[in-house]
Parts: sequence; structure tokens; C-alpha cells
Amino acid sequence: MIQDDWWPRTGGGPVHVKELSVALADQFGHTIDIYTRALEKDGQTHTDTETFANGNVRVHRLKPSTEYWNSIGRISSLVTSVPHILTEEFDIVHGHTFLPAVPTRTAGALTDAATVFTVHGTALNSGVGRDESAFAHVKRRLERLFVLNFDYDHVISVNTEHLDLLGDHHTDLSCVPNGVNLERFDVNVDRRDEILFLGRLAPKKRVTDLIDAFARLGDDYSETDLVIVGTGPKSEELKARAKQMGVQDRVRFEGRVSDEAIPRYYRRARLFVLPSVWEGHPLTLLEAWAAEVPVVTSDVEGIGEFVDHEETGYLVPPETPAQLADAIRYALSNPDESESWAENAYELVSEEYSWDGVAERTNQIYERITSPR
Repeated sequence: MIQDDWWPRTGGGPVHVKELSVALADQFGHTIDIYTRALEKDGQTHTDTETFANGNVRVHRLKPSTEYWNSIGRISSLVTSVPHILTEEFDIVHGHTFLPAVPTRTAGALTDAATVFTVHGTALNSGVGRDESAFAHVKRRLERLFVLNFDYDHVISVNTEHLDLLGDHHTDLSCVPNGVNLERFDVNVDRRDEILFLGRLAPKKRVTDLIDAFARLGDDYSETDLVIVGTGPKSEELKARAKQMGVQDRVRFEGRVSDEAIPRYYRRARLFVLPSVWEGHPLTLLEAWAAEVPVVTSDVEGIGEFVDHEETGYLVPPETPAQLADAIRYALSNPDESESWAENAYELVSEEYSWDGVAERTNQIYERITSPR
């Protein structure tokens, strides 16, 4: 496995790769090496090797150790895993979007290993909310090259909405959604009058829309707080927005919290809101369902196909703070109905989104692409 980011940087990618690897090792006896970057955060360097699944899953943090967005660290990650790939004689090299595409493709060209590439999300379909930097057009061209024009033995998408785009460029592909560990969210915490957002404070998440919607609630829910968990490039702008909208005393920015604390934030919330303009298949949605908290979210790529409106959640058009406010007001004013969404969603996630199921489907792909032809 090759994954660009790892703890202490949190997100769906590291969780997916870790949980999938452990399930593959436990269920099918695979030995898995995960190659990722050594990172620096808050003055601490993270370079230690980790092991899971009785030593059958090993995480290698490859130097140089830099902050995640450091350009030297990002560029070097394109090549640091290559010497290991060339010498370890792996049966399969499985990369996860999108910089690991380069060493994955290199493995396909220079070794006998089969290659799998998982697309966790891409804005190539819509182009919205992806990147506001000066080099956005360059990154978009690279993403198109890595995701669409590199050859792999198999391509996995975490949602079905990417399949048409990918199918124009790849002949062997499938959809394998994310999973969630239900036991992790089985914690005993009392509900509070809190609306929760948990995730990266990045442009595509549109947390500004959530703050605007929260302000539109006015005094109708004066005892309800908005809790924002996560870090990212929009952090300071969002704090300024809360102040501008006059709700800074009721919007709590928790920053990065420990993995152990995350289930408690979900469990104590009355509502989880995800206002993104696009997603791959957000783990936060599955986590909210696993914690039995009602969900209000945007009807966009990577979300709409998984949420049954007014059955497992409430869908609103993206970038519509007024409609988002109406949806939040409806969910809070009709607790019996919104709780039924949560109950239905918990049943759904229990039946269809276990990591064991994800591992079984992935292993079927592994067996097929490595079998003699």
C-alpha cells in the first residue's frame, strides 16, 4: 500500500488504508507494507515504524520529514518508496490517490507486481471547490495524468459517480465504497445541544455555508452550539466569518482532536452537517451513521448516491445557506423524524459498510488480477 498522508494528519485516506490493511491481514492472511511520508507537525517529527495485526501490517514513514504541504516533502514522496518496491518483490502494489500514482505506475512498468489504484475523490468531473491556490491549474493537469492516463491492472473508485469518467480511460475498474468500524463508535455519551461538523477546513467542505446557515437560525435555538472539529487552510477565515455573522460566542472551533475523542463528539451531537460541494465517499458520513446521529448534507457527487433523502438523512442543494438553515431547523424541530433517519442509517451501515466487507471485495480483485491468465 502507498498512502500520501498519515497520522498526525487525519482524514479519510489514512483511516481507509489502515482499516483495509488490518482487515486484509486478519481475514486473508496477507502481509502488508504501507509506505507513507515522515511528517512534522507542531514541532514534532513522526518517523517511527508502526505495526498492526500481529505484525502483519507494517507502516514505514519515509524521509525527508516535513510538514505535509511542504513542496519538498510532497515531491520527494513520488520517489522515496520506489527503491522498496523494486527490491521487496511484492505481489501487488496498491496506491491511493493521488501522488502515490507515480510509484504505483512505476511498479507496473519495472516489476512483475500487479497494480491497483484507488480513487478516493476527484474534482475532474466538476472542477468545483477543489483548489484556490495559484498552481491549481498545474495540479489539475497532474491529477488528470495520474488518475486517467496512467495504466493500472485495476482501478477502484469509492463511489459509482466516478465510474463513467474512469471508464473512458480504464478497462478494468470497480466501485468499492469506504467502510467504518462500528465498535469504535459504541461509546456512552449523553446528547448535547450541539450541531457538529468534523473534517478538513478546506474550500470544498464549504463550512462558510454552515456558519451562515447557523446564523440564520437566529434566536430560535439559542441554546444550541455549532462545534467545528478539524484544521485546514480555511481556519482563520471561518473564525472571522463567525465573528462577522455575530455568532462567535456559539461557534466552537475545537481544532484537531485525538482519534480517541472523535467518537464522543459524534455521539453527543444532535445533528451532523456536511455541506461539501463534492466528495469521494466521506468517511465522516459513515462515522455519523455509526454513532447514530442524524445527518444533514449536500446532494452532490460522492454523497447523494449514498443518502436516501428523509430516510437515512436530509439532502440539500450545495452552496445554499438558506436551504441548509431550513434543513437544520427542520431536523431540530422534528426530533422523532430525524432520529428515525439515524436509526435507518445505522441499520444500513451495519449491513453494507463494514471493513470486513470492503476487504473481501478488495481481496477478490487481488485474486483475479494475480491469477494466471
